[in-house]
Amino acid sequence: MSTYLHDGIVFDLGVTHTDVTGVEWQWSGGYNAAGEPLMGAPERGSVLLRDALVSLPDLYRWHGPLIPTPRRATAALYRHVLTTAVTA
Repeated sequence: MSTYLHDGIVFDLGVTHTDVTGVEWQWSGGYNAAGEPLMGAPERGSVLLRDALVSLPDLYRWHGPLIPTPRRATAALYRHVLTTAVTA
């Protein structure tokens, strides 16, 4: 798991993040010269276009806060919840 600490917040670079406008961003796998992760918006095709990438700090400043994009619950999670004993 790759993480990046910015402004006191630890970002998991392995997951997609959503900005305040609803755009999803993901880490491109690269860093800029300052060592900041470069983020792209897959629906805009920018993950493939190197010049369209934005550093995570700039993205956070312009479109933050960023939250991990909610994912659908898996069958394993449903099974775990339904079979785990409830303790009072």
